[in-house]
Amino acid sequence: MATRYPLYSVLALALAISIWIGLRRIAWDAAYQTVGLVIPAQELSSSLSDDELRDSLARMRAQGVVALSVELSNLPDWGLERTDFSDTVARVLHAAQAVGLGIAFVVDSDQQEMPSFTLRPDVVIPISEHGSVVPSWMITDFRDAMLGILEFSEPSGLRALYEWGWRNFVRVHAIKSRELDRLELEGALARWERAVQERTIRLLWVTEHHRFPQYLERLSRRLTRLGMELGQPSAPTPFENSYLVYLAIGAGFVSLIVLVLMNFSQLPVIVLLLVGVIGVGALALLGGWDFERARQALALMIAVLAPWLLLFVAREKVSGWKLLVAVSLSASGAGLGIAALLSDLSYFLKITEFRGVKLALIAPSALIVLTELWRWRERGWSKLTAQLRRGAWLVPAVGLGALVLVLERSGNLPAIPVARWEELIRERLEDWLTARPRFKEFFVGHPALVLWRREQTLSQLGLLALGALGQASIINTFVHLHTPLALSLWRTLNGLVLGLFIGLVLRGALGGVTRWRRHS
Repeated sequence: MATRYPLYSVLALALAISIWIGLRRIAWDAAYQTVGLVIPAQELSSSLSDDELRDSLARMRAQGVVALSVELSNLPDWGLERTDFSDTVARVLHAAQAVGLGIAFVVDSDQQEMPSFTLRPDVVIPISEHGSVVPSWMITDFRDAMLGILEFSEPSGLRALYEWGWRNFVRVHAIKSRELDRLELEGALARWERAVQERTIRLLWVTEHHRFPQYLERLSRRLTRLGMELGQPSAPTPFENSYLVYLAIGAGFVSLIVLVLMNFSQLPVIVLLLVGVIGVGALALLGGWDFERARQALALMIAVLAPWLLLFVAREKVSGWKLLVAVSLSASGAGLGIAALLSDLSYFLKITEFRGVKLALIAPSALIVLTELWRWRERGWSKLTAQLRRGAWLVPAVGLGALVLVLERSGNLPAIPVARWEELIRERLEDWLTARPRFKEFFVGHPALVLWRREQTLSQLGLLALGALGQASIINTFVHLHTPLALSLWRTLNGLVLGLFIGLVLRGALGGVTRWRRHS
């Protein structure tokens, strides 16, 4: 037992560092709360007199508009065409500058032309979905410019610019024309609100603002209710990670693996400790050789193995709601470790992303199934084949279908889109709980763990695999580094409480049905 104390100490140190970095991230999120709006210049009416135009622009500025956009390329998805730099457009832009508004360029990587008038040095430049970083000759003083990253359309060149030392980035959200047709005003307002609250969006490119009455006024009110300040977004405060943090979290993860092996392996303790030392040494060498790839690899290993290891150990000691709570809290700790490992500005701005989300979602379930089947092998396969003959083959068939569904539904652009009824449920959950819990947790994985019993049947194996999916989803919540950490914690807690409630209700109902059948 004494040999385990150093391992527990290293694991506790890794968790403490993760919590400390998490608190720093929460403070960073709280300080980065200024949101600005950008309006297309060609949407301003050319029939307004100079005084009326200035008054209209001044009202927009009071509602949070910081710049007028100029499109240097065709953007059909937003219903916009390349701006013609006529006298009318130049008049609007000069009037905007006179009331303190900037000019935001939406550019294409092939664009080689530039308007003839002089630009202010504090210009804001969103990047189009086909765009790249704007060349320095396009602006009077490029050093003070802020580069916008249009969400879901991040150009590949941003990472190189970040490594070069650029930090004046801001995340931009836009709603395409066809989506605006479907959402209408209330849906669009909710979409803007979620983008700001959940994904560190700090610049909203509000196209077709003339379509709805009081569009800008209502949008600015909703942003203010979120606690946001309307105005020019600043460059985010630097937040860099270190090699020592990577090494401490890696050592904690290796300690977890060694502790699990001590419980379930017949290898001598000295051999297991030697394995741990070699593992930490390998992580140290890999991090010294290529820090970014090393921490990505370590984050993926934690995401894949931690839910499986935690569930594998905990199900031997507890069951029911105690199993769910114990494993979920431990998985949240692992998620905090990944968040600490990847915490720096490039991940917050989604210039760099965690790689392997789909693998991390399905691998824990696959590992728990393979582990259980390996243990069944020791007792022979007769019981399993008997279950299959009685129709239990439906369990793996349904499980495989669920696996395909999870893969196709994951990501920002899923192959199987979300149904309208599910969108309505999500919206209600967001209204009631602020941070909407994930269906994979509260509706599937968590109730499955509450219902699981220690029986060697395919149905119970299926419940255990679904439970592993819920734990993988918890960690998946924390690998979205562009989401404020406090919101991820709140989302996880909501999912745990709601999933625990549903699981206990189902367990009580099934117990009642079982008792009724026995007495009937």
